[in-house]
Amino acid sequence: GSRGCRATLLEAARVDGASEWQVFRKVTVPLLAPVLAVVLVTLMINVLKIFDLVYIIAPGATQKDANVLALQLYLSSFGGGANQGVGSAIAVILLLLVVPVMVMNVRRLRRESRR
Repeated sequence: GSRGCRATLLEAARVDGASEWQVFRKVTVPLLAPVLAVVLVTLMINVLKIFDLVYIIAPGATQKDANVLALQLYLSSFGGGANQGVGSAIAVILLLLVVPVMVMNVRRLRRESRR
């Protein structure tokens, strides 16, 4: 099975004289690259769009200290005052940050579906 293949690769690297750090860096990480990519992309999207937790948990007095991009977007656009332009600009920046991550995700999913 696939477990045997991985164990063989690790043993082969050790027999060839690789240190544990080299085995980790040159064998284990490349084998885990697809999984790491999925996890990193998901985390990046979640970090960029986190809003509700900060808005609900942080009290009003400390909200400026616990600010994130999505919260600033909401407060600028709907928090009163004449800052709708700033909120709109933040929305565009957020979109520009998320689109490349989404494109990478879609390409990766297409590659996996071809296999």
